[in-house]
Amino acid sequence: MGRADDDELIKPEAFILLADGQTGGPALEAELKAFVKDRLAPYKYPRWINFVDELPKTATGKTQRFKLRD
Repeated sequence: MGRADDDELIKPEAFILLADGQTGGPALEAELKAFVKDRLAPYKYPRWINFVDELPKTATGKTQRFKLRD
């Protein structure tokens, strides 16, 4: 999803659910960014990566993005 940077430009932000037993950190974050840069245009890679335990969902199963923005 989009998030404003210091210059008020909207840049991509990612929320990553890790598999059981996996831990997030700077090394995994750099690896994910490099993976995305190889497959998409360089300006589309997420500038911020957040590792979360679960995504907030509605009763119908949709992601509640407004809760992630907080």
